Amino acid sequence: MTFPSVRRAARALVTVAALTAGMAAGMAAGLTAGTAHAADDPRIEQYRQALAALKPLTRQPVCDQVPEPERWEHAGTPDQGSADVLISAHRGANTLAPENTLKSYEYAFAYGVDLVEVDVQQTRDGRFVALHDSTVDRTTDGTGDIADLTFEEVRALNAADYAPWKGGAYDHSRIASLEEILALAQRVGGGLELDIKGSVTEEGKVAELVGQYGLIEESIFNSADSRIFVAEPGARLIYNRDTWEPGFLVNEIGQVFKVFGSRLDEYTPESVAAAHDSCAVIMPHAYDAGPDQEVAQFQHARAIGADGVQTNQPALIVAAAGEAVDSELVVRHQGTAGTVCLVNAGNGLGFPGKTVRLAKSGRSADLTTGYDGCAAVPGVNWRGASVSFAGDGAVHASRTRLAG
Repeated sequence: MTFPSVRRAARALVTVAALTAGMAAGMAAGLTAGTAHAADDPRIEQYRQALAALKPLTRQPVCDQVPEPERWEHAGTPDQGSADVLISAHRGANTLAPENTLKSYEYAFAYGVDLVEVDVQQTRDGRFVALHDSTVDRTTDGTGDIADLTFEEVRALNAADYAPWKGGAYDHSRIASLEEILALAQRVGGGLELDIKGSVTEEGKVAELVGQYGLIEESIFNSADSRIFVAEPGARLIYNRDTWEPGFLVNEIGQVFKVFGSRLDEYTPESVAAAHDSCAVIMPHAYDAGPDQEVAQFQHARAIGADGVQTNQPALIVAAAGEAVDSELVVRHQGTAGTVCLVNAGNGLGFPGKTVRLAKSGRSADLTTGYDGCAAVPGVNWRGASVSFAGDGAVHASRTRLAG
């Protein structure tokens, strides 16, 4: 497929903007469900025009699903989601390290998640970094709009300058560059869920960068900007579901937007079936009701046929999905000043907050892993001691021995 002309791409961009604006207008109008599902709803034709402009720009695998339109109204038994649950870690493992930092993404990938969600911002000099807010005020020791700062100015800030991280093991942390996160994902075989924020003016360059790291198939873009398709026709875009779209329109949207996101309460077995019939996948949030409800939200999502979720608690969701990862205990230094690290056996990334037991000659000691999944061996003679991790729902057990 050759790239379209600039004029054609610009037309597609305008119509996509109309698509998202139409959704916002419909919500503001407070349309009832009955009105929104009427066949003459003007938004339906608006969406179809936008989708028709985007579709020629895409290059997606042929969909082999046989549509069942009757299930888009009355699904009966819900679909079964993907056997390999798709898990996206929201801002990384943000309960284990400061959000959107490289360490947060490392810890998420330690748990074997498929994707890490990255809030992409663009600096004044055109570089891309990971930061949720439009300003650096909340999470760093700096002030001002991210778009007004250079890359070097952003990188000089401390990204752990907020509770509960300030003064702890992750103080000082840097705001991660998009290249750093892409290199990490490339190394471990993961992908990125790119939530492209308002400071970004060159979305096509974001897609080009993802393509340079060979991660287009593994990654997804939370954006409706046609320049992503112009740069990478095989890219997958996320459509953030509302409740008004009738099943037939969900199916048509799924022919262009191959991932459905947004809040879990906006999905039903019927809308899931409609999206699946276009070979799209469903990945709603599992964190909107708070940390205590994430597993319950995940289980509900799977019960209605969702393929996965975006979560703030990757360890809990990995455990609930029955997809525990293998671990390895690594002795990085021997002797009384030794260090024991609990890491993912496949990619070497550490697990903080786990209990590792030393045992020798009838005595034992429990260590709690910290930064990089490591813990210092106490200053007594543990040479020859066994070292074990009992395992939990997210990480399998492992065992080793300190050198004698």
